[in-house]
Amino acid sequence: MKNISIFTMFFKSLYSGMSIAKYRFIGIGKTLQYVFFLAILYFLPGFYRILISNKDSSILVPGFDLDTGSLMIILPIYILFMYIFNAGVIVCKITILAAIALLLAKLLNRTLPYRQGWRLTTFSITFSTLLFSLMTLFNLEIPGAFIIDLLASLIYILISISKIPKQKLKKLV
Repeated sequence: MKNISIFTMFFKSLYSGMSIAKYRFIGIGKTLQYVFFLAILYFLPGFYRILISNKDSSILVPGFDLDTGSLMIILPIYILFMYIFNAGVIVCKITILAAIALLLAKLLNRTLPYRQGWRLTTFSITFSTLLFSLMTLFNLEIPGAFIIDLLASLIYILISISKIPKQKLKKLV
């Protein structure tokens, strides 16, 4: 599982709870690469919609008319800041949902250490991240989007946890 590509993990995380359950054993380095991949996926549609489709650079620094030279200075800083911000938001989301995943694992009588729950949650938010990236790209707004995002993530987490084998009880002799 060490040599599996990010794109394979992405596509399997969209439809396979069993694959997500297996990905809980992937190393933290590969999992963090996936988090940054999700951050790019989440960041690019908004960036495209704001800067490319509007062709308006005043959104970066409101009230200022940016010429080409200052735009070349501000734009990379804006891109870097927004990417880091989005990655941070995704990490916070994963951390909170991983704590909820531990509770769900206890309810389903599954053994799930927090580190595995964090990794499982990382792959479980793939669908909702893709969905809301596309909504941003097409400028769609859904009332209660936060609740829908939370429910979709929790459904994927629940399906993935249910694919984890139950721990066998040891007989006391």
